[in-house]
Amino acid sequence: MWSAAWDYMKNYAWRELPYSEVYGAVSDANELLRWLGELGRKESDSERAAWVGQNYQSVLRVSNSLLRRLLTVFYHSGTLRELVKAVQSEVKEGELLKDFLELGTNDFKGLIQILKDLGLQYGSSTMHQDL
Repeated sequence: MWSAAWDYMKNYAWRELPYSEVYGAVSDANELLRWLGELGRKESDSERAAWVGQNYQSVLRVSNSLLRRLLTVFYHSGTLRELVKAVQSEVKEGELLKDFLELGTNDFKGLIQILKDLGLQYGSSTMHQDL
């Protein structure tokens, strides 16, 4: 955690970020949270499997969009960029979807909510600084 904070401070704090990508990432995160909520309401493994079968391509498309945007935002080599690349690799290999089904959605909803909140917090604080 410390290295991620240091990476952010060193490479991104007080610098111009591609704001359209930050806002796009927040939008993608909102869409993923909505889907995770739907998946979380499924009561049985068979319902969850059917949901995944119906929605996998859409979730994959938005996940890839989110990760591409984050790689654009975290353009310097460092902990944050490596973290995004690791998640991207998990998505491409299909392991992340398997984890959704095995562990449930709450952990992933929490992670996406944190990323979304960080994006909103940074975006709004930057807008106030610009005013």
